[in-house]
Amino acid sequence: MKKMLLGCALAGLVVSPAAQAQDGATFNANSAWAADYGDDYCRLIRSFSDGKDEITLILQRVQPGADTQMMLIGNSLKAFRGSTELGWHFLPNDADRKSRYTRSETGGQTYFRMEGVTLVPFSPPAPGTPPGPPRYDRAAEEAAGKNMTGLIVSSGLTKPVRIETGRLDAPVAALQACTDDLLKSWGLDAEKHKTASSPVIAPMSPGWLPQGTIPFSDYAKFAGGGNQVRLMISAEGKPTACNVFSPTLDKALNDKICELLMEKASFTPAKDAAGQAMASYWMGSPMFFGPPMGGGRR
Repeated sequence: MKKMLLGCALAGLVVSPAAQAQDGATFNANSAWAADYGDDYCRLIRSFSDGKDEITLILQRVQPGADTQMMLIGNSLKAFRGSTELGWHFLPNDADRKSRYTRSETGGQTYFRMEGVTLVPFSPPAPGTPPGPPRYDRAAEEAAGKNMTGLIVSSGLTKPVRIETGRLDAPVAALQACTDDLLKSWGLDAEKHKTASSPVIAPMSPGWLPQGTIPFSDYAKFAGGGNQVRLMISAEGKPTACNVFSPTLDKALNDKICELLMEKASFTPAKDAAGQAMASYWMGSPMFFGPPMGGGRR
């Protein structure tokens, strides 16, 4: 997939009038949404200002589905010392949520990265529902985006901030289309994945990476969703390719991880709408493939 130049505006987005955040500042858009689409990610970027300071909001996905990485950049964002999560919600009437975050600096600006954000809040499955990952409802997500006009970070910061994003259905549709294109660029059938009845499933604690493969001193490098392994999985459940998104480990160690997984890994393959096995992918932390809990040998 070709990386698009920043500044590709998304049309049809309306910014709501400014409203004062309680004891904090309100930030209104001072740019259009810009799309940055790479071979491994789909990213939407927009900047906002309160007249003095600026905040950049980034929405990113690295695979199809509801899981979104939300990033906030700006020196007006100051967290309480010792805080590990931010309280936030979408406007106008989303329920309060909390997300853990990682904090760093980029270009001299404070950078917050919040993982596991979804537009449609997670709800427990109905009684009697077979176990498995929640089904991704694309239409429900777009409908939710249509009714969202902003974002408030209400706790975890020394002062809350309100960001008037405008309706989010167009950004959601753009992310959905981009992640479909990601699948195509990986050689997969995007249309089959839209109606798939089951994703690739990995066994629990399979021990494919022996104890000591990843040194304990490197565990902190997985913070913030870094070093995600993407395995392409055949209809027979075997890996056919291994890549690492946002690598934080040394290349030699990532090469070793991929070598071991390509040799040892075996999954329950994804299934299409008719229940037939199909080629797909698995993406997540390599820590999932370490020794079984409670020991390192079997």
